[in-house]
Amino acid sequence: MSLGLLSTSVAHELNTPLAVLQGSVEKLLETIKDKPTLDRLGRMLRVTQRLRTISEGLVDFARVRRQETESLSLRSLIEESWNLVAIDEKAAVVNFANGVNEVHLVLGNSDRLVQVFVNLLRNALLAVAQDGEIRVESRQLSKNGERWVCCRVLDNGPGIPAHVIENVFEAFVTTRLDASGTGLGLTVAEGIVTQHGGTIVATNRSTGGAALEVTLPEA
Repeated sequence: MSLGLLSTSVAHELNTPLAVLQGSVEKLLETIKDKPTLDRLGRMLRVTQRLRTISEGLVDFARVRRQETESLSLRSLIEESWNLVAIDEKAAVVNFANGVNEVHLVLGNSDRLVQVFVNLLRNALLAVAQDGEIRVESRQLSKNGERWVCCRVLDNGPGIPAHVIENVFEAFVTTRLDASGTGLGLTVAEGIVTQHGGTIVATNRSTGGAALEVTLPEA
């Protein structure tokens, strides 16, 4: 089965349970009065809506449909992505820092790029221990007379195993073949970045941990 056909199949399988889940959360929001519970339900609703957007994006990925692009704040993209990842309780016990420069703008589709960074940040969250560190930083660079913005997602986890790192963006390559990972996240992320005209590279840091580097056209 091709990756495109697989993406479409996964999307169709997700749509019905996601619709049921969203309806259930919306019903609870109408009846619950406790503010902390309302806040958590609100975040759950945002995550569910994001999952439905990702599901639609999988179909777009399979069809290689052209996406509408605009000038986007990279720092805001990272903030939105972390807010979605932070539904995981582990996020409360790690140290996250959004060190992206506020002036750095990229040209892209907001929904698709959030999907990329959610994948990268979630991988980092799964990799680090409690009290671990995740940091995102950015810099501008010039290649072939064009301006780009490079965004690095850094963690201090165990790093990417040597036997995995060369093929980490291939489908089903994962060190977590269980409920925590399917091996498709980085493959889809690479496809989205490529559609944006950018690149994504995975390396291990000399100080320990992994670095996922996304380079996108500057707006």
